[in-house]
Amino acid sequence: MNRKIKLQQNEHVLYILTGLLEIFDGEQNIYFGDLFLTNKRLYVISTKLINIEKSFWFEGKVKDVERSTLIVGEHSITVKWAYTGNLPYFIKAFQKFDVNA
Repeated sequence: MNRKIKLQQNEHVLYILTGLLEIFDGEQNIYFGDLFLTNKRLYVISTKLINIEKSFWFEGKVKDVERSTLIVGEHSITVKWAYTGNLPYFIKAFQKFDVNA
């Protein structure tokens, strides 16, 4: 999939995964799409079944990792299956950010 995304000033993409993603942001949903890690947010794009675009901004929120689940504030994204991309590398890149951004 790997679509281009609109970036803010001083924002750049660090890594991209494509695969099956379970997102919990008040309710639980499963999507097949791209998960972008930028220096400012996690960004999800899915065009299969329904079109979805979601941003999970790091600023002022606690970030954490629990196995293959990335947590930003009250939101979590679990990578259920990675079609393309290196999940361990993605998680290591995510963990390099300060816990309290």
